[in-house]
Amino acid sequence: MKKVVITEPLHEAGQELLLGRADVQPVFLQGDKHAVLQELQDAAAVLVRTMELSAEDLSRAPALEVVSRHGVGCDNIDTAYCTQRSLPVAIATDSNTISVVEHVLMMMLALNKRTVLYDALTRADRFDQRCQHHTSELYGKHVVIVGFGRIGKQLAPLCKAFGMRVTVADIALDYAAADEIGVETTGDFRSLLSRTDYLTMHVPLDDSTRGMIAAAELAALPPHAIVINCARGGVVDEVALAEALQAGSIAGAGVDVFASEPPVSEHPLFSCQNTILTPHNAASTEEGLSRMASYAAQNILDTFDGCLAAERVFNPSVLQR
Repeated sequence: MKKVVITEPLHEAGQELLLGRADVQPVFLQGDKHAVLQELQDAAAVLVRTMELSAEDLSRAPALEVVSRHGVGCDNIDTAYCTQRSLPVAIATDSNTISVVEHVLMMMLALNKRTVLYDALTRADRFDQRCQHHTSELYGKHVVIVGFGRIGKQLAPLCKAFGMRVTVADIALDYAAADEIGVETTGDFRSLLSRTDYLTMHVPLDDSTRGMIAAAELAALPPHAIVINCARGGVVDEVALAEALQAGSIAGAGVDVFASEPPVSEHPLFSCQNTILTPHNAASTEEGLSRMASYAAQNILDTFDGCLAAERVFNPSVLQR
């Protein structure tokens, strides 16, 4: 019998997979870190959502065979320690891609059409202001997608379907995929900022991407530009973003992720106009949650069965050891 620790609430689709195996003992916890550390001591696997698992935490689990992430980002897990220990960090590849892509499009449209503002004016019986606040079309606008991975590759053709000019950027750019979709490419997205209408970020958080969009990049954008971050908190400098919005040097921002979560009540973005702020829930559609839970659970079962696919592993080098 192999014990599986589930750190936080899990969609029933994932629960059913684990409960359906006679050789697996799932332990469902509710985000209590102390309880998680106690249960890890004899665990063969841990399925984690947003809880941070440090090297010290994971070292308490000598029998651990896999760390399975409910999602694809792994910045809450000490992956270097896992790799050193030859411990695979499994990810729910492609489980939430569509959910996040749709969230980005929602933000683009809502900010472009001033949806939140006009909803409030309508409820306040202010029809007289229906043409007083600038809106525009997506058609013909230039969107720069920084990060051309799974999400970027799904987002690009949908933006193109709206009639947008699309440019993609990545440190390891898939030129074949860009050619197939029919979008422009760039090795230096900063050189395009002065001609960018929408800047949307889809990169992981690491030392090379932390603060990638800061005061200098924001200052280079035109005043009608909109910035969207549904990637990871810390990729965009939130203080610089708030200052740019308040100064009117950019027109709007959509933010789903924050450097510190939950953000403090006095966060500078909370007082900015023409912003849409969501609580890191872009991936949390009903379908997305079901897929993430199912994939995360299946990755554990595949590890136990010796058939975990390399494309589902954040640190695939450990599979060759």
